[in-house]
Amino acid sequence: MSHGVGVNGGSSVLCGLRGLALFFLLGGSVGVTAADARIAVAANFRDTALMVARYLEADSPHRYEIIAGSTGKLASQIINGAPFDMLMAADLDRPQQLMARGLAVPDSYFIYAVGKLGLWWPDAPAPVTVNALGDLDPRSVCIANPAFAPYGQAAWRVLNNADVETEWLNHIVRVDNINLVTGLVAQGQAKAGFVARSAVIAGARKGSVAADPDDLLWLSADAGIEQALVVMERARDNAAVLYWIEQIQTSAIRELIRRDGYDHFVEQHP
Repeated sequence: MSHGVGVNGGSSVLCGLRGLALFFLLGGSVGVTAADARIAVAANFRDTALMVARYLEADSPHRYEIIAGSTGKLASQIINGAPFDMLMAADLDRPQQLMARGLAVPDSYFIYAVGKLGLWWPDAPAPVTVNALGDLDPRSVCIANPAFAPYGQAAWRVLNNADVETEWLNHIVRVDNINLVTGLVAQGQAKAGFVARSAVIAGARKGSVAADPDDLLWLSADAGIEQALVVMERARDNAAVLYWIEQIQTSAIRELIRRDGYDHFVEQHP
């Protein structure tokens, strides 16, 4: 996947001692040798990851292939031998599971973004509430599948705590990932859906979503969805991966991530 966009060059400084320790653990100086990396990315982070890839490709000889999907399915593919070099998940659990299985570099784990979950209901009566969803046909309400999508798990928790009937809840629509929810609501195929703030911002930027993110109901109980990345053992010396890890902690990339609707990440080791 080839990208190209101008980047203002400059020194790249890892964020604090934790990032510096990670960098040297993974192999020290990146150098200038060109390398390719296949990065598995949670669906909600797809558009942001593509922008990061374009940014980094313009400033380095490296090339990045972004493969997006639900976190659970991507992790399962890695366990079954898929040749990914890094997983940028939408949760903390899957990266930790890959480390526990010996598939990922033990100290490569950190939180790269904190996402936000919201209810998008274009024709909702004011004020918008989760409880009012019970007045809709459940087949017109959509979430990402909680079985393998962290944003779907968060939506399911919200709905289980809402004043809606269990029978109603059992008939809502579940789709593979959070981006599909955004698309269904945008196209009018679903009346309401639980979406990622990043997906709404990306859709508005591309013209596929006619919504102001400020008009959605952002859910404080699940507003902070911590998203962690982990490097696969097969890629511990991959120069493109090391460069990505270094650059994602710089102020320029952090600002790009923030503009796409994420809170600043907080580094963390389990």
